[in-house]
Amino acid sequence: MLAVLRPAGLAIPPGDPDPALAWWLAGLTVLADWIGSAESWFPYRAPEHDLARYWHEIARPQAERAVAAAGLSPAAARARLTLSDLLGDTAAAPSPVQALAGALDLGAAGPLAVLVEDQTGSGKTEAALLLAHRLMAAGRAGGVFVALPTMATANGMYDRLATAYRCLFSDNARPSLVLAHGRRDDHAEFQGSILTGAATVGPAADDPSDEPASAQCAAWLADDRRRAFLAHVGVGTIDQALLAVLPTRHAPLRLHGLHRRVLIVDEAHAYDAYMREELRQLLTFQAGLGGSTIILSATLPRQVRTGLAGAFAAGRGTKGPPLAAQAYPLVTVLRDDATEEHPCPGREGLARSVAVMRLADMNEALERIVVAAQAGAAVAWVRNAVEDAAEAHAALAARGVAATLFHARFAMGDRQAIESDVLSRFGKQPDAARAGVVVATQVIEQSLDLDFDLMVTDLAPIDLLNQRAGRVWRHARDARPVPGPTLLVLAPEPVAAPGADWLGPALWRTGLVYRDHALLWRSASVLFAAGAIAAPGDVRRLVEAVYAPDGEVPPNLQPRVAEAEGRDSAALSLARQNLLSWRDGYHLNAGAWASDIRTPTRLGEQSTLFRLARWEGGVLRPWYDGAGPARAWALSELMLPPWVASGVPQAVGALAAAETAVRREWDTWVQDIPIVALAPWERHKWRGTILRHERPRVVSYSASTGLKADIS
Repeated sequence: MLAVLRPAGLAIPPGDPDPALAWWLAGLTVLADWIGSAESWFPYRAPEHDLARYWHEIARPQAERAVAAAGLSPAAARARLTLSDLLGDTAAAPSPVQALAGALDLGAAGPLAVLVEDQTGSGKTEAALLLAHRLMAAGRAGGVFVALPTMATANGMYDRLATAYRCLFSDNARPSLVLAHGRRDDHAEFQGSILTGAATVGPAADDPSDEPASAQCAAWLADDRRRAFLAHVGVGTIDQALLAVLPTRHAPLRLHGLHRRVLIVDEAHAYDAYMREELRQLLTFQAGLGGSTIILSATLPRQVRTGLAGAFAAGRGTKGPPLAAQAYPLVTVLRDDATEEHPCPGREGLARSVAVMRLADMNEALERIVVAAQAGAAVAWVRNAVEDAAEAHAALAARGVAATLFHARFAMGDRQAIESDVLSRFGKQPDAARAGVVVATQVIEQSLDLDFDLMVTDLAPIDLLNQRAGRVWRHARDARPVPGPTLLVLAPEPVAAPGADWLGPALWRTGLVYRDHALLWRSASVLFAAGAIAAPGDVRRLVEAVYAPDGEVPPNLQPRVAEAEGRDSAALSLARQNLLSWRDGYHLNAGAWASDIRTPTRLGEQSTLFRLARWEGGVLRPWYDGAGPARAWALSELMLPPWVASGVPQAVGALAAAETAVRREWDTWVQDIPIVALAPWERHKWRGTILRHERPRVVSYSASTGLKADIS
């Protein structure tokens, strides 16, 4: 039986076949059950044939047609892929990391884990796709899933792949491309439908275990975030991938879909201790099931690289290999038979030195930005908290500077519009009309190809400051209105004996975002002592100096460090408690097997999804008008953290009747999303009421500033 069922690459240790086979078989069984439960594909047949004839003449041909109709048939990979094919540019020359991707030894069989550390703009994503295609062409993968830290970065990656994904496959193949949240409809020419004919939604059962397979299939797949794992090319947030290693109801199906694809994890440095543990476990499952993983990052501290290598080894039933290389850029290849660390030259034209200067206070930051804006410069101000970004935006407006505000508290449609505007004005190509100021949170430091003349930033950990510096003078231009690339860092002086309140009033919210204040102090000390970020030469040295296990901790910051370490220790413990166990295999008592909608992938109080609505003249309509009601309501959604909102007051009277009416048009799986009803207030602003800890709280909203709480 094992010889028949076991797929190539499955890690089954001698004498202990159950765990790997159990996970693989569980996912395959669910998928087969869902396809087989579709009456449209398998209508009732009278028992007029003997079983053997029915099997060969009816069941197997229908199964082949059903798999094809479900969009699950394999899509043949293109025989050969070049960078020119991928970029649609015949003159494209591969960067060093891209050239290395084409030359790496993939080994004879089995999965790979490849860790790619290189500068922003080096072409890491294209290198990963070239490497993924080699695995696909060798028959070791059937597609790709790209996981990113945020919806904004997923949107950007989807747009990049929208024009490139076809070239991964042969000309006569029909690959599917699915985005793991609501922007898929923007690209109607793609076959984004997976299993759409498998079932129809019936009445929900009181107990989920009582639901027939057809109802479970339809409800689960109604959300494109789930379909992405069965598409040939899927793009989504890392959260969607991490749900595969949490005890959610159909985690084995996610695992089954993922292991047949090359999992590409971008911006791997962006995750906290809890999510890093989840990522390690995901890498273990992916490797154990025979799937390959490519992890991309600007930099990974050595201890993080070592942890990832150990996770791959755990999935393959081997010991974690020692990693010693300190070169940068660096590509680490993990295989069953070898571990290789490949130093790689930096991309030509990316080597540069960005001067670093400290700004003592907000007034100094504002003055530098005003002067640069008046000179016609493209300026970014990165703040670590939404409230700080909003205050900075208002302060600039008071000084006559009209800036764009970009953060996470916008309705999805407004956020996409701002993102598109920022990319069109400050992306790779634009040279004309680049002048302007963007005040943003961390949403612009990852995966977006932006190029600014000057950047002001709040103090942050050194690896994130390096990411932000990568958006300063990123592309070659004929002329710039500032004399040289400079990163201005709003930070206190990293004195030898800082006080407990060292961050001061300007950065107190930064202290809540990055709770290890000694890490911030070391980042400031190392960076200001260097006076510049020289990339690529200094990147590894700066990062390792800050993240060294025996890094200096000033006495007055020790309580903060102890608190941060305690949080990290608790996070690791909780993650290990919550995560599925590879070695234990698939079984009923492996976890709660809760809905993936209610299972958190990130630690802490969970944010709440809201839908914004305009309440005017007795009519309730979605905030963001789109093509069709369902699309419009999806583009009117935003997530709010618990310290901003936990719900909305109970609607009464005409508003309650209007809410009931619009909810009748919503699909069943979104019925419980609370509606924030916004009434006209001031010019271009609307206001409504939310709940925070069960107490009403007035909020305002506009398409240019987003949601703001506690208006007067």
